[in-house]
Amino acid sequence: MGRWVWEVSRRLARSCEVVVFSSTRGNEQATERWEGVRFIQVPLNADVRLLRVMRRAWRLRNARRRAVASNLYYRFYAMRAASAFRTQACDIIHIQNFSQFVPLVRRINPHAKIVLHMHAKWLVQLDRDLLESRLADVDAIVGNSEYVTKAIRQRFPRLASRCDTVFNGVDIDAFCPPADDSCSSKRTLIVYVGRLSPEKGVHVLLDAFEIVLASRPGIYLELIGGPYVAPSDVIVDIDDDPTVRELSRFYRNEDYTEFLQRRLRMGLETKVTCLGAMCHPELANNLRRAALLVTPSLFETFGMPVVEAMATGLPVVASRVGGLPELVVDEETGLLVDSDNPVALAQAMLRLLNDLTSSESMGKAGRLRAEQFFAWERTVAKLQSVYAAL
Repeated sequence: MGRWVWEVSRRLARSCEVVVFSSTRGNEQATERWEGVRFIQVPLNADVRLLRVMRRAWRLRNARRRAVASNLYYRFYAMRAASAFRTQACDIIHIQNFSQFVPLVRRINPHAKIVLHMHAKWLVQLDRDLLESRLADVDAIVGNSEYVTKAIRQRFPRLASRCDTVFNGVDIDAFCPPADDSCSSKRTLIVYVGRLSPEKGVHVLLDAFEIVLASRPGIYLELIGGPYVAPSDVIVDIDDDPTVRELSRFYRNEDYTEFLQRRLRMGLETKVTCLGAMCHPELANNLRRAALLVTPSLFETFGMPVVEAMATGLPVVASRVGGLPELVVDEETGLLVDSDNPVALAQAMLRLLNDLTSSESMGKAGRLRAEQFFAWERTVAKLQSVYAAL
């Protein structure tokens, strides 16, 4: 989401005044300006303390009414933001994910237009009664995929005319195919990019990779991303998919990060490298070294690494869940497989590894699709049309 805010705001700043209200790990409020965007950064200390208490006190509550659904969720942050928007006399206030901010922002900014942008499925997953009154104050609802937007329209049909889809984007200049194809590791490296969290299906990938190694022992896997495990009440506890709900096992006993480390020690430590989070130029270089990207998610509303890999000319193997089928055209830019199925995942990876002609063709088609649908300039143009309609 931080990447989305930065890429979109600096492009919007070419035609309008943009103020971004964000958080800082420091203890004092700070104001900075980068590429024409004014950033107001505030500490979250009070909110973090309150959230810690809320999660302990409400752990036995109905998950759909727990912390992430509460009006108290980052309440102090929301109050400061709403007041700052009024001081700035903002015409449009664009809120990411948190519907509980809407009534407070509306009360303090009665004449502004409010856009609620959903990168999560919370408007479908959380308690309906909590959401109804909040959404009455929203002028437009944006989903990051048609998968998200369609579900919102179905749950709140009277708001369907206010809903639209704005895809996330990719810097197609930074993420581009290699100038040549001479890299020796080109056909021996599989890459995963994303958080190391249960819903991302990294455990499924490791099982599938073990199958791949039985046929292709010279293959290596890189896991790129930090070990941030999403709290259970943010995704797992509130989703209706039994496969996602079953991930609760990773929150009861062994920590997911420890589970993955233990799994790697079971014969995979020489074949799998955990690289942690990395900056975008470094990520682009790593993608250019790879044979394919694999996204084994059990839950996914969009999938930024997928469009970044496509822009780099990589074929993609991805789960047929959430917004991923809107990114990957099966048999054209990559392969889609059933989620939580290590055998199907392994077969798809082996197919691309063994059929270099198809792999290269899918990579080129993916690049064209990224240029056509997912360049940041297209994202901003669509967002501007939403703003103009308000």
